[in-house]
Amino acid sequence: MKKIIYIAGALMLLFPALAGAQALPFTAAETDAASLGKAGANLTETGSIANASFYNAAVIPFSDAKFDVSAGYTMWQPSSINTNMINVGAAYNMNSKFGVALGFMYGMNPAYDITDAGGAVKGQFKPSDMHVNVGLAYRFLPYLSLGANVGYASSTLAAEHSYGALAADVFLMTKISGFKATLGVSNIGSSVKSAGGAKFALPASLALGVGYETTFAQKHSVDVALDADYYFDSYLAASLGAEYTYADFASVRAGFHYGGESVMQPTFASVGAGVKFMGIKLDLAYLIGSGAMKNTLALGLGYTF
Repeated sequence: MKKIIYIAGALMLLFPALAGAQALPFTAAETDAASLGKAGANLTETGSIANASFYNAAVIPFSDAKFDVSAGYTMWQPSSINTNMINVGAAYNMNSKFGVALGFMYGMNPAYDITDAGGAVKGQFKPSDMHVNVGLAYRFLPYLSLGANVGYASSTLAAEHSYGALAADVFLMTKISGFKATLGVSNIGSSVKSAGGAKFALPASLALGVGYETTFAQKHSVDVALDADYYFDSYLAASLGAEYTYADFASVRAGFHYGGESVMQPTFASVGAGVKFMGIKLDLAYLIGSGAMKNTLALGLGYTF
């Protein structure tokens, strides 16, 4: 179990002696393949909005898409940890004025042996995580929108140990020509009480995102984004990502995420690619790093119009 880095933060809830742990760390993890290809730099992403309820609903009214839906599958370090996550999301853009989004994520963590007081194995238990979100957005000026996500997240770590919390994100976003910027708070919510009675906070942060997108020679476009999170337990994380798209058909992506002292999202690099044809999208991302990020692979399938 000591090798299972991804769920280490959640397991700390069972052992309150490990001070400084955060509750439900998967709520800060990125699972969308298109975003992971850019190391999670997605706070100003307007090209793919299906998963906006998990990052920033304020992007929806600025998107060219009217409706976007996607499903994804992420394998965290499949050679050792073997934690798998599935996610589905949808967003609807109403006249570039209002936006609504829905999202669901389910994580399947590695099973562990259940032993009795004498050390005999009595069976196995497979921990799981769940996160469901709804997002709303309103573009109240041509260059300003406000978005909010509200959701519920829970972890089942043992047969009699389940934990849950409500969480919300609120963002203000602007887009002027190719320049995009957003500022808000993420993962603000209720605390979680451990089996021993200790309380743990969600991985809440003050988040800033900036980006620039441009099209040249008609068929070529570039989108560059930088996200930064200042977590309220006093550490900084940042992601820098870029995407090149040819003829709105094929895309290549790369990014770098600095995790600092974060156990939830350690430092890693990423590469990714995607194709889009008649509204159908297929995306792939691969993470380069160590620990929980090593050899992580994410796949995404979606439809937009």
